[in-house]
Amino acid sequence: MQKQNVYKDDVYYKLLNKVRNHDDVTTNDLSTALWLYEKTNRDLQKAKNKYHKWTEDEDAYLAYFAYSNDAKIQDAADYLKRTRDSVENRLSYLRKHNKATYMVRPWSEKEDEFIKKYYATVKTIRIAERLRRSPSAIKSRAWALGVNKK
Repeated sequence: MQKQNVYKDDVYYKLLNKVRNHDDVTTNDLSTALWLYEKTNRDLQKAKNKYHKWTEDEDAYLAYFAYSNDAKIQDAADYLKRTRDSVENRLSYLRKHNKATYMVRPWSEKEDEFIKKYYATVKTIRIAERLRRSPSAIKSRAWALGVNKK
């Protein structure tokens, strides 16, 4: 693998020098450049698609992240250098498998008041988006608060 990278670097620098010095670029040079591009692109795709196991530290960070109200999933994804979907899936996994029951955010008074005020008139999915909760969580909380759609 190391030899291939050295070879690719040599090919790249030879082509770069030809272009910088305004030397004639042959058809062979162009096909070599295309090969180099395709090889590099394939290597980048392999690196990008590589699965990274979740560590306990990352799970702990997600637990803290999920517990704080004002955090955004994209911020967590950027911090962990993972995709947004990956972070969402991991949070869902941890919650569903009771790996971290403390990750369930407690309901605030503001959220309760919001549900009491708008549950009867606004679609549940809109309330869920606004409060960053699942629609089923909103329904459960509304039932617990004695609020229903009329």
